[in-house]
Amino acid sequence: MVLIFGGAYQGKLEYAKENYKIQENEIFYCDSSREIDFSKKVVYGLEKLVLNLIKDGADPLVYVNKNLDKIRDKIIICTDISGGVVPTDPVMRQWREAVGRCMALLSRNAQKIVRIFCGIGTVIK
Repeated sequence: MVLIFGGAYQGKLEYAKENYKIQENEIFYCDSSREIDFSKKVVYGLEKLVLNLIKDGADPLVYVNKNLDKIRDKIIICTDISGGVVPTDPVMRQWREAVGRCMALLSRNAQKIVRIFCGIGTVIK
Protein backbone atom coordinates (compact mmCIF):
# COMPACT_ATOMS: atom_id res chain seq x y z
CA MET A 1 0.00 0.00 0.00
CA VAL A 2 1.06 3.54 -0.76
CA LEU A 3 -0.46 6.31 1.37
CA ILE A 4 -0.42 9.76 -0.19
CA PHE A 5 -1.56 12.63 1.99
CA GLY A 6 -1.38 16.39 2.22
CA GLY A 7 -3.51 19.48 2.52
CA ALA A 8 -6.44 20.34 0.31
CA TYR A 9 -5.61 21.26 -3.29
CA GLN A 10 -1.92 20.37 -2.99
CA GLY A 11 -1.79 18.05 -6.01
CA LYS A 12 -2.13 14.63 -4.40
CA LEU A 13 -4.08 13.03 -7.24
CA GLU A 14 -1.90 14.62 -9.91
CA TYR A 15 1.18 13.28 -8.12
CA ALA A 16 -0.28 9.77 -8.07
CA LYS A 17 -1.24 9.93 -11.74
CA GLU A 18 2.22 11.08 -12.80
CA ASN A 19 4.33 8.88 -10.54
CA TYR A 20 2.29 5.68 -10.67
CA LYS A 21 0.94 5.97 -14.25
CA ILE A 22 -2.68 5.98 -13.06
CA GLN A 23 -5.51 6.19 -15.59
CA GLU A 24 -8.84 7.85 -14.73
CA ASN A 25 -10.73 4.54 -14.85
CA GLU A 26 -8.45 3.14 -12.10
CA ILE A 27 -9.58 5.73 -9.52
CA PHE A 28 -12.35 5.24 -6.98
CA TYR A 29 -13.70 8.58 -5.73
CA CYS A 30 -15.07 8.34 -2.19
CA ASP A 31 -17.38 11.38 -2.52
CA SER A 32 -20.71 9.96 -1.25
CA SER A 33 -19.64 6.36 -0.73
CA ARG A 34 -19.84 4.20 2.35
CA GLU A 35 -17.93 1.33 0.75
CA ILE A 36 -14.66 1.20 -1.18
CA ASP A 37 -14.67 -0.25 -4.68
CA PHE A 38 -11.78 -2.67 -4.22
CA SER A 39 -11.53 -3.33 -7.96
CA LYS A 40 -9.90 0.10 -8.46
CA LYS A 41 -6.17 0.76 -8.01
CA VAL A 42 -6.58 4.14 -6.28
CA VAL A 43 -8.86 5.19 -3.42
CA TYR A 44 -9.17 8.97 -3.59
CA GLY A 45 -10.66 11.11 -0.82
CA LEU A 46 -10.57 8.68 2.08
CA GLU A 47 -11.51 11.53 4.42
CA LYS A 48 -14.91 11.76 2.66
CA LEU A 49 -15.56 8.06 3.17
CA VAL A 50 -14.71 8.49 6.86
CA LEU A 51 -17.23 11.33 7.19
CA ASN A 52 -19.93 9.31 5.43
CA LEU A 53 -19.35 6.37 7.76
CA ILE A 54 -19.53 8.61 10.84
CA LYS A 55 -22.79 10.13 9.63
CA ASP A 56 -24.16 6.58 9.28
CA GLY A 57 -23.11 5.78 12.86
CA ALA A 58 -20.35 3.38 11.79
CA ASP A 59 -16.79 3.32 13.11
CA PRO A 60 -14.42 4.19 10.23
CA LEU A 61 -11.41 2.69 12.04
CA VAL A 62 -13.19 -0.66 12.29
CA TYR A 63 -14.09 -0.48 8.59
CA VAL A 64 -10.53 0.30 7.50
CA ASN A 65 -9.02 -2.31 9.82
CA LYS A 66 -11.48 -4.96 8.59
CA ASN A 67 -10.50 -4.23 4.97
CA LEU A 68 -6.71 -3.91 5.34
CA ASP A 69 -6.11 -7.08 3.32
CA LYS A 70 -8.19 -5.70 0.44
CA ILE A 71 -6.24 -2.43 0.26
CA ARG A 72 -2.68 -3.72 0.66
CA ASP A 73 -2.07 -3.31 -3.08
CA LYS A 74 -3.83 0.08 -3.39
CA ILE A 75 -2.79 3.71 -3.47
CA ILE A 76 -4.76 5.54 -0.79
CA ILE A 77 -5.07 9.32 -1.09
CA CYS A 78 -6.29 11.30 1.90
CA THR A 79 -6.52 14.99 2.69
CA ASP A 80 -4.90 15.89 6.00
CA ILE A 81 -7.61 17.68 7.97
CA SER A 82 -5.71 17.80 11.26
CA GLY A 83 -4.52 21.40 10.98
CA GLY A 84 -6.26 24.61 11.88
CA VAL A 85 -8.88 25.42 14.47
CA VAL A 86 -10.53 22.49 16.23
CA PRO A 87 -14.17 22.38 15.07
CA THR A 88 -16.87 23.20 17.61
CA ASP A 89 -19.34 20.86 15.93
CA PRO A 90 -19.13 17.44 17.64
CA VAL A 91 -19.50 15.49 14.38
CA MET A 92 -16.72 17.48 12.73
CA ARG A 93 -14.46 16.89 15.76
CA GLN A 94 -15.24 13.18 15.59
CA TRP A 95 -14.49 13.23 11.86
CA ARG A 96 -11.15 14.94 12.39
CA GLU A 97 -10.14 12.41 15.04
CA ALA A 98 -11.32 9.45 12.97
CA VAL A 99 -9.36 10.58 9.90
CA GLY A 100 -6.23 10.87 12.05
CA ARG A 101 -6.71 7.43 13.55
CA CYS A 102 -7.36 5.87 10.13
CA MET A 103 -4.28 7.54 8.68
CA ALA A 104 -2.20 6.26 11.61
CA LEU A 105 -3.45 2.71 11.00
CA LEU A 106 -2.77 2.98 7.29
CA SER A 107 0.68 4.47 7.96
CA ARG A 108 1.65 1.50 10.11
CA ASN A 109 0.63 -0.85 7.31
CA ALA A 110 1.86 1.12 4.27
CA GLN A 111 5.02 0.18 2.42
CA LYS A 112 5.42 3.81 1.35
CA ILE A 113 4.04 7.14 2.59
CA VAL A 114 4.29 10.34 0.58
CA ARG A 115 3.40 13.80 1.86
CA ILE A 116 2.43 16.28 -0.85
CA PHE A 117 3.03 20.00 -0.36
CA CYS A 118 2.68 22.43 -3.27
CA GLY A 119 2.67 19.50 -5.67
CA ILE A 120 5.99 18.19 -4.41
CA GLY A 121 6.09 14.72 -2.91
CA THR A 122 8.29 13.94 0.06
CA VAL A 123 8.67 10.26 0.90
CA ILE A 124 8.46 9.90 4.69
CA LYS A 125 8.43 6.11 4.80
